[in-house]
Amino acid sequence: MDADHGELPITTVDGTTTITARFIKGVDKRATITRGWSDFFRQAHMEKGQAYVFAFKCTFKGLGLTVYSI
Repeated sequence: MDADHGELPITTVDGTTTITARFIKGVDKRATITRGWSDFFRQAHMEKGQAYVFAFKCTFKGLGLTVYSI
């Protein structure tokens, strides 16, 4: 994986929805999910206005994102 872009596994906390998104890191060091987020949003039945927690975890396999509904 290149340090400026790559794959980002995104999963719900219960593991029922998992997709692999793509991200790119800008010159300002902020990352943007470029592909896959809309699919995850639909498949996880997320709702506009609902609060979510995003937990990033870096392991030997790379970066991952877990989404919690609160």
